[in-house]
Amino acid sequence: MYHKFGEEKYPSTNIRIEQFEEHLNEFSKKKYSVLPLSFILDTIINDGELPDNTIGITVDDADRSFYTHGWPRLKEMGLPVTLFVNTESIKNRKNYLNWDEIRQLKNEGVTIGSHSHTHEHMASYNLDELIYEIETSNKIFLKELGSIPEMFAYPYGEVDEKFFQILKEYKFKVAFGQHSGVINETSNLYFLPRFSLNEKYGEIERVRFAANTKGLGVYDFVPTNPYVLNNPPYIGFSLLDQKLSKNLDCFVFDSEGSVEKDIFKFNERIEIRLNRKINKGRTRLNCTVKDGGYWRWFGFQFYL
Repeated sequence: MYHKFGEEKYPSTNIRIEQFEEHLNEFSKKKYSVLPLSFILDTIINDGELPDNTIGITVDDADRSFYTHGWPRLKEMGLPVTLFVNTESIKNRKNYLNWDEIRQLKNEGVTIGSHSHTHEHMASYNLDELIYEIETSNKIFLKELGSIPEMFAYPYGEVDEKFFQILKEYKFKVAFGQHSGVINETSNLYFLPRFSLNEKYGEIERVRFAANTKGLGVYDFVPTNPYVLNNPPYIGFSLLDQKLSKNLDCFVFDSEGSVEKDIFKFNERIEIRLNRKINKGRTRLNCTVKDGGYWRWFGFQFYL
């Protein structure tokens, strides 16, 4: 996942051009298969098989720098990309793309996804507010592009699970957060992970690591709701491959830093008990294990 390209005033969301070019040179190697995001997800949904090291590239927010710096480089190398657009910014902000440019991008092969209307922190929204976000952006997409996107990305990766059902009812096929991890057959299709790449986390060593990581095969994860109702949250899950639990390690981070925890490993379940309440805002869980010659990774994001 990217946001801005060559906009060094915003290091937390920007990738430097030289970093991005390094990424693209890496992704163009024969060992990787960079495929359209919709194809990747359709294959997983239909129990198909994907090549090893399959990668999907996404960009959030429709910043103008994608048009001037990001897309020309992707297009030159023939790499597909999905652009998640929040419709209010297109109308009201000069540093974002306009609809003529988005139509041009779509005609040139860029897949357009929805990123809500207002790009607000929507985890605490009620049903009426969530429906407004969807219906307003859908109407604008239909007017401007002639179709409604099939994929959604939550602003800031924040969501309450009641939004999952609304997206299903409005025929969205999948939705993405902003937590790190690898999509596999056990992933929640309405809370899919992505590795975020910016100036700090965009060095080529990390990119290679992320691009060669595999899914962990987590299922029956609790809590099912990323919006924290009980603090600290009780965390538990099972693994498709139980032998991976032996060397599994998990890390929890909030605005204060690392959250101390105890990990309990039973025959079929992993339980994580946090030793303090988490702080307001976003908290991330990452679980990893070395499996032969590669790493497996599962991530989850909570919001309080």
